[in-house]
Amino acid sequence: MAGLLNLQSTLLPSASALRHRTGAPAPSSSRLRCRVEAKIQEIFMPALSSTMTEGKIVSWTAAKGDRLAKGDPVVVVESDKADMDVETFHDGFLTAVLVLAGESAPVGSAIALLAQS
Repeated sequence: MAGLLNLQSTLLPSASALRHRTGAPAPSSSRLRCRVEAKIQEIFMPALSSTMTEGKIVSWTAAKGDRLAKGDPVVVVESDKADMDVETFHDGFLTAVLVLAGESAPVGSAIALLAQS
């Protein structure tokens, strides 16, 4: 399921800092607010074999905040037959890990979130 992530910047320069740089009065802080929207993609536990019903996360090869390109390895999953690297299908930033290393998840369930910018 894809959704939108809205973030508002809270790191605004002070009015005196803006006045110092431009020599003009600083605009009101309401005009400096920044709205960022990103499409969120779920990374799902894949079926690595025809008999696999759940997989165990061995390790995450990407960390929260990492920029990923389509095809980059994200996680190592242990199936009923072998450990395999799982790649991302989208470009974006890893924004959340939903299933930690050592935990298991059913095939088809979301294990992480990727923000496409």
